[in-house]
Amino acid sequence: MFRVGLDTSALDGGFKNHSMRGIGRYVQELNRYFQSPRSQEVSVGTFDHAILHQPSLASSIIAAMPAGRKTLSQQLLYPLRMANGPLKEFDVVHFTAHMDAPAWSPKKYILTVHDLIPLVLKDMYKADKPTWRFAFARFLDIRAIKNASLIIAISENTANDLTRVLGIPRERMVISYLGVDSKFYDAALTEPRGGFCARFGIPSERPVVLYVGGIDQRKNFTGLIDSFERLLQISRETAKPEPVLVMAGNIQSDAQFPKLDALVKARGLTRDVIMPGFVDDKDLLQMYALSSVFFFPSLYEGFGLPPLEAMAAGTPVVSSNRSCMPEVLGDAVLMVDPSDTQQCAQQLYRVLHETGLAQSLRERGKVQARKFTWNAMGEQTLKAYERLARARG
Repeated sequence: MFRVGLDTSALDGGFKNHSMRGIGRYVQELNRYFQSPRSQEVSVGTFDHAILHQPSLASSIIAAMPAGRKTLSQQLLYPLRMANGPLKEFDVVHFTAHMDAPAWSPKKYILTVHDLIPLVLKDMYKADKPTWRFAFARFLDIRAIKNASLIIAISENTANDLTRVLGIPRERMVISYLGVDSKFYDAALTEPRGGFCARFGIPSERPVVLYVGGIDQRKNFTGLIDSFERLLQISRETAKPEPVLVMAGNIQSDAQFPKLDALVKARGLTRDVIMPGFVDDKDLLQMYALSSVFFFPSLYEGFGLPPLEAMAAGTPVVSSNRSCMPEVLGDAVLMVDPSDTQQCAQQLYRVLHETGLAQSLRERGKVQARKFTWNAMGEQTLKAYERLARARG
């Protein structure tokens, strides 16, 4: 029996903020899939970053270091645990995010690469970080990717970037798309609109433009605000109801939040942009049902789970045409150039006021979303494990 160790560190809410992002949902569903035996040739066990904190001489020395303890633990203790510790029992380990893997390993490992954002958009990301620290982190990421025995890419776009940017041959990769939970297809307001809106500070009489996700640089929150401001202007000029922008997610803790907050205040939009913070899945489903349109002007995504979930919920979507968005969302959304805020505003306006268009997007969105399931993701991952098992002979 070929034994695989699955890294479930992302399920820990205090680990790198993964649990609040698509990585957390990916690992949650992968772990759930493998709770039951799935193969005659492969068995799957789990581990997480807690094994790095088990008492040892090496961990004691690292704990005494004045800085860099997390990086040292990942880069030094994982190899030790794989060679002589609790990971030794596995034939191969699967790190479910490439930034969580060590740059070298005495054991074969599978690596899920969600995206290459810091490499593709390196000028954008290194601007806020010391050059040496950014360069060192990218060096470690690249070594971890290049040393993997097999890479799981979550989209063709990510796979293409791996080849284009790092020269990884396609035969070392498999594609395993993310999925949509069936609960999103049941999105509906289960309480009066007025009461729900009051709980989140949303003006109940105004159409809702919804955004769900983070606000790091590539999410393009500046373009989001600029486009929404133009939409407000068009609405006023045409005497249409003025929409409100709802930005749902744990964005207040993001390092970019002060910039976003200052931008909203400088534009005089404090009554027009609502930031309710983290919204649990139950309320998120109601928020999708409440919203007239979902807007996603991201500059780069590995997969783009939020707009796909919005589509499943029946919310019309206006999305960026960058990176994987055309691949995943197909023709079931209105695609826009995220740098063209006038175009973004005009397409949002169309969805708000062209009833036939909005209905068509709702119907096509549900059809497109059903192409992506977590069960299919699990099956593709299992095939990747079995591929390595057979290669071992």
